[in-house]
Amino acid sequence: MPDFCAAFGCSNERNAKTKEQGITFHRFPKDKVKRRAWTAALRRRNFVPNDRSVVCSCHFNSEDFDRTGQTTRLKEGVTPSIFTFTDHLSKVGVIDNLPLYSA
Repeated sequence: MPDFCAAFGCSNERNAKTKEQGITFHRFPKDKVKRRAWTAALRRRNFVPNDRSVVCSCHFNSEDFDRTGQTTRLKEGVTPSIFTFTDHLSKVGVIDNLPLYSA
């Protein structure tokens, strides 16, 4: 089963074409607080990432990556931040009320 980017409106999937384009895919953090921050950044109502959920490199800034080794890795603590949202999701404050910690 291919990995598709979880970002709204993104059609990137892990395959030979995206690999050739240099697009990398990154799994959601296992840490609950970081995982919640990623989920909030996506602004997808009722989205719950599973163990195979990924976000592609198109949604991170170039300085978010450690490219010193053979594998492109995300730096510690970065959150996806580059998105093209529809008008209702672009409004300031849409994610402000989402809790980062679950009770």
